[in-house]
Parts: sequence; structure tokens; C-alpha cells
Amino acid sequence: MPMKYTVFFDKEKCRGYVASNEQANDLEKRWYGRREAGKLSLDIVELAYLLLRKQLVIMDLKKIEDLNSFLNNYYFCLEEFFWPRLIVYKDLRDRGRRVKVLDQDKFIVKDKYGDLRLVVVLEEGSMRRITSISEHIDKAMDNNLKLVYAIVSLQGDLTYYEVTKIKPKRD
Repeated sequence: MPMKYTVFFDKEKCRGYVASNEQANDLEKRWYGRREAGKLSLDIVELAYLLLRKQLVIMDLKKIEDLNSFLNNYYFCLEEFFWPRLIVYKDLRDRGRRVKVLDQDKFIVKDKYGDLRLVVVLEEGSMRRITSISEHIDKAMDNNLKLVYAIVSLQGDLTYYEVTKIKPKRD
């Protein structure tokens, strides 16, 4: 049976902080969290995923051990893009990939061959400027990463697209 991690939740920052160094080190080895002022901080998506897997206990006025209780108590922390992020994060983790949260819509993923990819989460129907796509490609290439767009449909279906830059030839 996997270890149950104990996390204290900061309502103002909407982040979880791992209680013990031993647990923090174990989670960090598994590509969870980010170090902040000596503590391991977990993003809301990481908390939700670990709650779904029954590997986490959030200490509050009472113990929270499941995603529904967490959502009922901290619904105000869920930005409008939470669900697409969770769908992509869960899919990648369930496929055995190592995933690191970068920011609101980006993850770094180590694929099954050990290559690193920048995964950008998009929702079906969301509008993007061509310059933002070009910026994502340039950022990935500058960091020697492959760029993948994870597009979540309105029904919750997920499709991955590897994105590259091509320069048309003139004849």
C-alpha cells in the first residue's frame, strides 16, 4: 500500500505544504511539488491527483482524505482552468510519466524514452494568437524540449499534438 502523505493547506495561496522532510523528499523524487523556503509546496492539481489516488491527507480543522471533501471546502481555489489541467495531469501520471507543474497551463513531462517535453494545456474552442504558439515553440526549442499541445474537448476527451516550427521553402 502506498504511503499516505500529510499536507497542510494554505487557503490564501491555495497550495499544500508537506508536513515532514521524509515525505517531502519522497514526493520530490517522484516529481511532485516545488521547494519554497525549505518546504515542499504542492500545486492544487497535484493535491487533487494525490487525493484521487488516496495517497494524501490534508490537515485542516478536520482531516480531508477525498477529492469531494476537498472541493467542497476549497472550491474558491479552483480557477476556471482547473478541470482541463487535472484531466491532462491525471492522464500523464496514469500513463507512468513524470510530470512537473510549471504554471497555470504548462507541465514539464519526462516521456517513456527519457526525453523532456513542454506540455501546454488548451481547451477546445479557446482562441490563441499565432504569436503565442510561436512563443511556445521558441521557448521549448531554447530549452531543448519538444512542445506538445494537450487539447481537452468540452466533453473531457484529450488529444495530444506535437508542435514544431517549419519554414516553407520558396521555389
